[in-house]
Amino acid sequence: MKPLSLIKNIAFASLGVFFAVLVGEGVVRLATLNQENYVIEMWRYAKELKEESSDSRIGHQHVPNRSAQLQNVSIAINEYGMRGPQPDFSATHRVAVVGDSVALGWGVSDEQNLRGQLSQKLPAGYDVVNSGVGNMNVEQSVRMWQSLRSSVPADIVVVLVTPRATAQVVTEKPSWLVENSQLFALMMTFVNQLNSGEYGEEALVKGYQDQWRSPEGNETLDNAFAILKDIAVQDSAEIIVVSIPEMHDLNTYQFAFMGDAAREMASKYGLEYIDPLPFLKGPDTQAFWVSSRDIHLNGKAFEIISDLVVAKISEKADE
Repeated sequence: MKPLSLIKNIAFASLGVFFAVLVGEGVVRLATLNQENYVIEMWRYAKELKEESSDSRIGHQHVPNRSAQLQNVSIAINEYGMRGPQPDFSATHRVAVVGDSVALGWGVSDEQNLRGQLSQKLPAGYDVVNSGVGNMNVEQSVRMWQSLRSSVPADIVVVLVTPRATAQVVTEKPSWLVENSQLFALMMTFVNQLNSGEYGEEALVKGYQDQWRSPEGNETLDNAFAILKDIAVQDSAEIIVVSIPEMHDLNTYQFAFMGDAAREMASKYGLEYIDPLPFLKGPDTQAFWVSSRDIHLNGKAFEIISDLVVAKISEKADE
């Protein structure tokens, strides 16, 4: 084949690949316009509402004063980088909700997440703020609150310890393609799932056991609780730890080791502890999901958890 013909063939092939990718990107974007694809909505969340933190131990944070419609729910970030309204600095007490996407209230309105329900149920004089940021482990979440508390001090801190609390999160800037292409974001998620080599319920249990029982996982948990203890002392704050169960099947539960670890750590540092699992058992687990495709907690689940938190706050206030 002549050099010129070879160059033409390569050029036409490259052009074909380019248009195929362009069409694929268009198809993915059209198919996900309903905002029901979890992977794409999390991709949009990272792109539209997050930025790199100046503290590498936190990793990422919300962009202040920005909002987006994600998974058909409005998420508005205030000037302090927290979801929800501006803090009420005239309040007598402030409750801070700390954690990852569960604390954020992914998939539910601000009125139905834990912050919103606590605001509605606590007496006058209580302000409730939400420092939850998605895709954080518990140490990152606690450090996030640690960075905010001088500007928005709280005398009650409610920390949600979720299944990903002990995950080793590496925050790095994604490639240009992943950052700007929904098609490549989906492809990378699929490739990562294939590379894990483990599927099904048994693999899920084993994966979490490995994560929670690893030296790194235990260190992450211990670091977070040590910081919480310091905050309790320095701020004269009441710390309430809430263990959020793994939400695939609450009635045949195989993840008790997570709650046990969180309870032991709370006891070690003298912090209050709430286990909502017994109060969530009974109904079909999916009744507490945001949707059939997303196991994040819905408003019904937060209603139960908020009742437990309000009862604990009232109990401590009466002492």
